[in-house]
Amino acid sequence: MKRFLLLLILTGACNMQPRYCRPEPCIPGEWRIQPEEISCNPNNCWWTLLQDPVLNELVMEALEYNQDIKTAIYRVEQFMAQLGISRSQLYPQISANLEAIREKESATTILAPIPPGQPTKEPLYTAVLNGSWYIDLWGLIRSSNDVALHQLLAQIEVRKTVVLTVVSGVVNSYIQLRQFDLQRAIAQELLDTRFETLKLIEAQYHLGQVSDIEVEFARANLATAQSDVEQLTINIGLEEDLLSILIGKPPQDIRRGNLLTEMSMPPKVPTFLPSDLLNQRPEILAAEQNLIAANAQIGVARAQFFPQISLTGAYGTQSSYLHDLLKNPSTIWQYGVTILQEIFTGGRLTYQLRLAEAQKETLVHAYQQAVLNGFKEVNDALIAHTYTLRQVQEQKSGVNSLLEFLRLNRLLYEYGQIDYLTLLDAERQLFSAQLNYAQVLGSSFTTLIGIYQALGGGWVVDADNYSTQSEYCN
Repeated sequence: MKRFLLLLILTGACNMQPRYCRPEPCIPGEWRIQPEEISCNPNNCWWTLLQDPVLNELVMEALEYNQDIKTAIYRVEQFMAQLGISRSQLYPQISANLEAIREKESATTILAPIPPGQPTKEPLYTAVLNGSWYIDLWGLIRSSNDVALHQLLAQIEVRKTVVLTVVSGVVNSYIQLRQFDLQRAIAQELLDTRFETLKLIEAQYHLGQVSDIEVEFARANLATAQSDVEQLTINIGLEEDLLSILIGKPPQDIRRGNLLTEMSMPPKVPTFLPSDLLNQRPEILAAEQNLIAANAQIGVARAQFFPQISLTGAYGTQSSYLHDLLKNPSTIWQYGVTILQEIFTGGRLTYQLRLAEAQKETLVHAYQQAVLNGFKEVNDALIAHTYTLRQVQEQKSGVNSLLEFLRLNRLLYEYGQIDYLTLLDAERQLFSAQLNYAQVLGSSFTTLIGIYQALGGGWVVDADNYSTQSEYCN
């Protein structure tokens, strides 16, 4: 018997799961477009490069208080506990059973009549330690542990993806908010100009220099300008509500830092080889960990075809008298080996194996798709950022030209050389160009954010560590 047990333990190193090999996606040699100035370090807290202290504070608040991050943190805790439950099956399971029973038997039973003078109420006291140990001969439990481990690692990468999304969302929302602020300031300036123009035209009307048609037209343009200001005010309020939720607070006014035009655009953007993306982007890493878990699940399904062996034993005492419970004559014990072999299951085991294999193949293609999506998002961000920076310069030059154009038209209007419609057209062109410039300027920052978001990198690890430490300290 001892030799048999030793043989079981020594041969318990078998593992039925297939050897994992990372899929080989088609990896391009370089990105479709290379920025003029690049940096090989995507690991810094890149939002600090914008040099806005308020933005830095908002990001830190989001890492501490965002509810999606907190949910992701405790989701990881669930998977960690599940791994502990799975690993516990590798160890002997011991339990204690204490029992006191008192019952009355019939004195007139036909099967076993009780002799006269014998008591019909007999107490029974039992104290037993029970033990069992599953011999993982075919690696079923170890494969289950591998499944739980890699599901945990995948969930950690999911948590990092949430952190990445929240940080990028906060910076994007703040940039959008400052863009709306700039556009509202432009609209307010136009509104003030239209108001002064209306006063001038009304004065001309009272002098008989213009008709009431021009007065009404000026009033209509004033109302349009007022509507533009109000719409941008709505946009600002909605963006503040969104940003409040991202930092884990109820909707409220958001404090401001630098103007959009005062923010610093980093002279260099991060990039590295496409092949490095496989180890930098948490979404891709999560997809791979899920694939490894599915590969281990095949080992679980295969092991179920073989005999399941358990060692069982019990040791304790049993007596009708409590004071005799700990004496030698009351000792009881047993030990043995249980072998369970599935013989006929109606194809259940075969279909479980086919299910595990199909799930693995599904996740192989999910991993490949995650890699392709990663390449696409990086290329999209690089292309958008490169050309948006050029648009910023072009729009700025156009605004400067239209400012001079409007100044000359106002001089001509004051001297009566042109009519109000011509002046209004110049104002509209400038207003449209200024709004476009504000939008393109905001886009130049959001496309930069897109690069960092698409690449992932060490900054995600740092931000994730900060958020988890903040959660445990709170």
